[in-house]
Amino acid sequence: MSRREYSVPNAATDVKPPDVSCYAASNALNRPIMNQKKQLIFSGVFLYMNDEKLLPDIFKEKIPPGQCTNDTDTKVQTFNIVYDDRYLKLSFGDGMLGPRNPKVFNLETHEEEENPRQKHQIEPRQTFAIIDFNTSFLWISNSKKRSALIELLKHYFPTTLITAKDIYDETQFVETLRRLDTIKVSAVPNLLSQTGILSDKLCEEINGYEANVATLSLSYNNRYTSDYLIEKVKSIFGQKNALKSIVISGRDNNNLGMLFNTEGFSRKIEVEAIVDDDEMFDPEDVFLKLRTKIESENI
Repeated sequence: MSRREYSVPNAATDVKPPDVSCYAASNALNRPIMNQKKQLIFSGVFLYMNDEKLLPDIFKEKIPPGQCTNDTDTKVQTFNIVYDDRYLKLSFGDGMLGPRNPKVFNLETHEEEENPRQKHQIEPRQTFAIIDFNTSFLWISNSKKRSALIELLKHYFPTTLITAKDIYDETQFVETLRRLDTIKVSAVPNLLSQTGILSDKLCEEINGYEANVATLSLSYNNRYTSDYLIEKVKSIFGQKNALKSIVISGRDNNNLGMLFNTEGFSRKIEVEAIVDDDEMFDPEDVFLKLRTKIESENI
């Protein structure tokens, strides 16, 4: 039977291959990656309660700091909640019990071994979010996890309407976009020509690979938008119902990041944060970098 309640701990009581492959694997295992950095991209949207900005005093009254969990028979979500000046910092993880391969491959011995993770254990995937009470902005490192965070808030505010609102609409996005970073679209190959994104000849080449879905990824490296590129962006928006997915990222006149994807229109902040030997982020480092970016951009 599923259990959908969030539980909060009681602080008082809880406390053999070719040689070249062997050489490459050995180097990979022995190469230190301490203090290596990885990129996180945060998308930002407005978060409102009953169409009003968020108030820190109400949050502190309703949502205690610390850890809470939400679990069912097959899935677990864990949230760590910290209040810090004008911010509410949330680091959370989620994971599924399955699928679980009973075997793992040991790169040192090049042999299969029993998977040490038990059937009742999960490996949570990291997500970071921060609420800025000054602006009523929610920044999150994975926009697909936004709904999980809103569900958490609804648990503490069951009679309150909680809504995330886009920063831009389509017209504002196009008019504000001054530099391009990336355009990525996915569609059935034939549609890429029918929508005018690719020529018929290029689509014929793609169809030769017999793929069900084709993804076109264009990197612009912070290029200034010309009238021609803006028209291309408008064309993509005009065909968005025929496309499986769209990602358009860039910057405005103030060099502030902009993002459109399947979750809507949002602001964008990129941070380089430290990962440990297991390539896991240090939450304190992530939030420090994010706060610095937010405050330097006067968001």
